Amino acid sequence: MSSPSLSFEISSSEAYPHDSRFAPRVAKLLIRKVAIDTPGLLACTSRGVVPHLSRDNVIRTKGIRWIHVPFETFLEHKPPVPTLQPQQGQSPKINSFLRFPEDEYVLSMSLRDPADRREMPANTNVYVTANCIRGVKKVTPSDWRSYMISCNPDIIFSLSDIPFTTPPYSQKRLTKSIERSALWLAHMLHSGPDSTSTPSNVFVQMVGGASAPARTTFAESLVEVLHGKEADAIQPRKCLDEGVAGYAFDMVPLRLAIEGVQGLSPNHSTIVSLIQASLLVLPPNKPRLVTSARGPHEMLLLIREVGIDLFDTYWAQRAANIGVALDFSFPAHIVTGKRDLGHNLYDTKYTRDFTSMMGNHDKDSPGICLCAACSPYSTPSPEILRHSSMDEPDKHRDSSDSPNPPYTKAFLHHLLHTHEMSAHSLLALHNITVMDAFFAGIRGLISHNSASIFEAEIRRFFETYMEDTDDMSRMEPNVFERAEKAWGEVELLRGKGRIARETERVKAESAVAANEVLKKEMEEKGAEGAVNVPLASNGEVMM
Repeated sequence: MSSPSLSFEISSSEAYPHDSRFAPRVAKLLIRKVAIDTPGLLACTSRGVVPHLSRDNVIRTKGIRWIHVPFETFLEHKPPVPTLQPQQGQSPKINSFLRFPEDEYVLSMSLRDPADRREMPANTNVYVTANCIRGVKKVTPSDWRSYMISCNPDIIFSLSDIPFTTPPYSQKRLTKSIERSALWLAHMLHSGPDSTSTPSNVFVQMVGGASAPARTTFAESLVEVLHGKEADAIQPRKCLDEGVAGYAFDMVPLRLAIEGVQGLSPNHSTIVSLIQASLLVLPPNKPRLVTSARGPHEMLLLIREVGIDLFDTYWAQRAANIGVALDFSFPAHIVTGKRDLGHNLYDTKYTRDFTSMMGNHDKDSPGICLCAACSPYSTPSPEILRHSSMDEPDKHRDSSDSPNPPYTKAFLHHLLHTHEMSAHSLLALHNITVMDAFFAGIRGLISHNSASIFEAEIRRFFETYMEDTDDMSRMEPNVFERAEKAWGEVELLRGKGRIARETERVKAESAVAANEVLKKEMEEKGAEGAVNVPLASNGEVMM
């Protein structure tokens, strides 16, 4: 197995020295010719496909340079199909299989989808449970190692015993999780007779649940010097951490574990303290990755308080799934009042809104977005198939050098309500580009400004944009909750039984309207108390 070496160079500044353990930092992750600036992002996929985006649209999205593949989606066959890909030159097999050029994209693989929070059967000492289209599969450490050697991705996530059963988790369960995860990492790093068969660029998923001591214990097991047979198995390394290229933190199981602890809530301070407990004894010069972060507010805090380097696109893609066009920037624009992080394009107020998706809430701070939806370019002339003289391009217009008019909110609103798949494609293009610009703004502030300026801009961001949280004390739902509700209502209008569902909805609305009319009439006549209209079993008003 000959994965290219990974380098991670942290830039130093007067405000944030490069050896600061938890301070914000700017770095460059380099594999082959692919350079990824951090803080930055990686794209989530399903079966190696970025949701809603075709291959040409992935290429047009400049923010996508790291592709993450959950391997469990290929487990319906044994051996999994990607492991059967023949070697083509020096290119990694998984790059050839998914058709991502090796000099343009970094590919990483984990067993499970980090955003999947479905309850799973318990892991054991000999296997981890994973979910595929044919149900739950059992994957042993030997299976996982052989799959990764066959696929040869740039970055491998080692197996970790992260429970997805109902919390809370006992001390005995946490101890098993720590021991199994360390044992499986050692198995992944095992030095075989042929050194080329040893996986490189291994990221470890940090375990320990909602217990800070347990998380610190697992971190200590990584840096502990091994002896005897354990040391012989991973030679020439002296400890497990010498074979680890980076650290990953999955927020979905972490929040699940926190929710199971009485008196503990998954707020920012709790999450930050637990992640810091995992990193306290580990070297600060390796990349730190967080999956399924809950929006830009949480990302900013994790960058400021922990020094996280990489985040996945789960939140931005979730927004595209439910019809939300993200509209924010960092540093934040100077505006009056607090605004949403995006636009719920299912809302009827966008029916005749012919501004672009990045059109801000006021005219004083126009937004600029370079995504293929807000700044679409025509297909270059040499790539267009012409069948007659009627297809010749307009000589007075250079279509390849100037953008076309942006797709408007009204157009996206129409596409969403007519169930057009292109709506979600355009939203995914836009949202990932917005997140890429967000991280570029963070890198710029950390690199060229003092710590006080960065702190001030974070405070202003929190004052400008409403956070995407599960806080039930809010008086009104946020834009994502409104969009999810609207998405569900529109989804009910399609598929089998839609006419019956629509009929029931109209009857229910008619009954409510009739009830309101009757109440008003009774109030006008001086009757006391509210009157409920009796309804028949079919939903019609009984007079």
